[in-house]
Amino acid sequence: MNIHRQLLIALTIAIAGGLAALAIINSPPQTEQQEDIVKPPAVQVVTVKPERLRMDVRSQGRVMAQTEIDLITGVSGNIIKVSPVFVSGGFFKQGDLLVAIDPAEYDLRVAQAQAGVMEAQYQLIREEAEAEQARDEWQHLGQGEANPLSLRIPQLREKKARLAAEQEELKNAKLLRQRADIRAPFNGRVRNKTVGLGQYLSSGDVLGRIYSSDVAEVRLPLSTQELAFVGFPDLSNRTQSAQGTAAKLTANYQGQQQTWLGHIVRSEGVIDQETGMVMVVAQIPDPFGLGAKKPGTPDSKSSAAILPIGLYVEANIEGRWFDNLTVLPASALLRNNQAAVLDQDNRLRFRTVEVVRKEREQVIIKAGLNSGERVLVSGLHHPIEGIEVIPTEFVP
Repeated sequence: MNIHRQLLIALTIAIAGGLAALAIINSPPQTEQQEDIVKPPAVQVVTVKPERLRMDVRSQGRVMAQTEIDLITGVSGNIIKVSPVFVSGGFFKQGDLLVAIDPAEYDLRVAQAQAGVMEAQYQLIREEAEAEQARDEWQHLGQGEANPLSLRIPQLREKKARLAAEQEELKNAKLLRQRADIRAPFNGRVRNKTVGLGQYLSSGDVLGRIYSSDVAEVRLPLSTQELAFVGFPDLSNRTQSAQGTAAKLTANYQGQQQTWLGHIVRSEGVIDQETGMVMVVAQIPDPFGLGAKKPGTPDSKSSAAILPIGLYVEANIEGRWFDNLTVLPASALLRNNQAAVLDQDNRLRFRTVEVVRKEREQVIIKAGLNSGERVLVSGLHHPIEGIEVIPTEFVP
C-alpha cells in the first residue's frame, strides 16, 4: 500500500515538473536589454593663430683666425735679436720687429751694389759725352749718313743697360738687407715659436706660426633648407662694406656663459658631399678686445671676455621675417605631413599641411590651416578620420 502511494507521489511530481518545464520553454522570461552608450574620447586641441615670425637658425662651429701663416725667413744667417713679444701667446702689431738676423753680409752687398751703380753711372756719362763728340765730328766732316757704330750708339745702349742692371742689383741687395729684419705682416698673436737667439737659419726656415688678431671667423654648417631663412652676401658684385646678417655666439668660458656678436659675411658656396651641408662664415671683429684696451678710451675697462681661437661656440643666426606662420606642438603633426582638424561637429578631419620647420618640441606650418581652426595635439594615439571627440584647449 505504501509502495503504491510513493509511486503515485513520484509520478505526480514528475508530471508537474514536465508541465512546468514545457511552460518555461514556451514562455521564456523577458529581460530588458540596455543599449551600451559609448562616450566620445576627450582630446586637447590648439586654435590656429597665424603670426609673423623671425626664423632664426642655430648652428655651431669652432673659432679660427681669419689669417694664420708660418713665419719664414727669406735669408740666411745667425739670429742676433728676438723680440720679447715673439713668444707663444704674445701679441704684436703690424711692422713690429720680431726676429733680427746678422745683417753684416747684406750691408756689404748693399755697399757693393751702390758702388756698381755709381760706376755704371760714370761709364754712361762718359759714353754720352763721347757719343756727342762723335756726332759733332761727323757733322763737321759732312760725309753723308753716319754709321751707328761711328756715332757710338750701340756703346751708349750697352752703358744704359749696364746701369739698369746695377740699379736692379742694388734693389735686390736692399731687399735682402730688409729681409734680415723679420717684421710682423699684420696685427696678430704668436701661436708657437721654433727658434732662439744665436741660432743659424737658412733661407726658407720656419721661425714659428702666427695668426691675425683683428678678426676671428667661425665656419657654421647649415642645411640647404635653412639657407632660405638666412640672408647673407653671396654675390660676386657685392660691396665689401656691406654688413652681413647678425649672429650671436655663445660658449661656456672662464666659468660662465659668454656672448659675442658677429656677422655672416659670406657662404663658401659648396655643398659637402658627405653631410649635404653648406658652410657660412661669421666674422667677429677684435676678438681679443685689443681695441677696447687702449688707454684713455671709454671702453678701456670693458669686462667683455676675449674670444680665444679654437673655442667651440653655439651660434644663433638672425633669420628673415615670414608672415602667416602657425606654431603648434610637435605632437600636432601626424604621418605624411598631416594634421587632424576638428570640424563643426567635433569630428576629426585629416588635412595635409606645408611644414616650414620641425623641431623637437614644436612644428612651424606655413600653409594648410586656416585661422581659428582647432587642431588635435593630444588624447588619441591613433586618430581616425571622422571620429567624434570632446575637445579641450591645450595648455602648454
